[in-house]
Amino acid sequence: MRLRRSVLFTPASRPDRWRKALPGPADVCIADLEDAVPPAEKAQARAALADALGAAPRGQAEVGVRINAWPSAWAQEDVDALAPLQPELVAVPKCEDPDEVRGLAAALQKRGCEAGLLLLVETARGVLRAPELALASKRVQAIAFGAEDYAASVGALRTAQGLEVLYARSRVVAAAAAAGIDAIDQVWPALKDLDGLERDARLGAQLGYRGKMLIHPDQVAPVHRAYRPSPDELAQARRILDAASAAGSEAGGLVVVDGKMVDRPLVLQAQRVLARADAP
Repeated sequence: MRLRRSVLFTPASRPDRWRKALPGPADVCIADLEDAVPPAEKAQARAALADALGAAPRGQAEVGVRINAWPSAWAQEDVDALAPLQPELVAVPKCEDPDEVRGLAAALQKRGCEAGLLLLVETARGVLRAPELALASKRVQAIAFGAEDYAASVGALRTAQGLEVLYARSRVVAAAAAAGIDAIDQVWPALKDLDGLERDARLGAQLGYRGKMLIHPDQVAPVHRAYRPSPDELAQARRILDAASAAGSEAGGLVVVDGKMVDRPLVLQAQRVLARADAP
């Protein structure tokens, strides 16, 4: 069960930052060819990918690349550059059309690239089509919610509470759960407000998110703390797994724990809780 609590984006044009990020504690490191790279530096950033991904110690942080919006000319060049490097994930911004996701999957297949897809849902249309996007291809491993661009697309006024994006944030979680893939939560843009970040990450975990997009290495530790199970959650997860094991019901069926019926989805949730507890 692979953890994606922290998904850290680093400019592909800055291989020095990438090399510093890789040994760090983030679960996923994404070399960014999109927002973090000005138009004049796109070609330079693509050229730097080979050095960046070549330096990546596989088996530690999951390694990925964020391309430009597919199927733009920039994105086509991005895919040509990354395909031979075999990243584990390709992050795709501003996803709205399942057919375009399938087109990207076909383009990766044609180039012999085995990467999974992390789809970023960042617009009103994308949020409404999130269930279709999550099921668009077997390559889709996760779907992420981009709150800032979404708020701009609907004309919402951003607030600290975030109620203006709660519906969209929840819909993306539901779409991911229905497809059986990971949901990755919104960026916290206030770099110095680590307490606020931790509160927001904890809310995301309560909503059902598996992790959070990050833009600075200092954000990793607060997010990991937010996703670490409480002692009560750990104790309950252990009771569920012990009861399921005793009843031989790991593959299905029902058991009663603390006076409540527990079925297969709750057993899986208990396994995820223990996986988060064992991670650094």
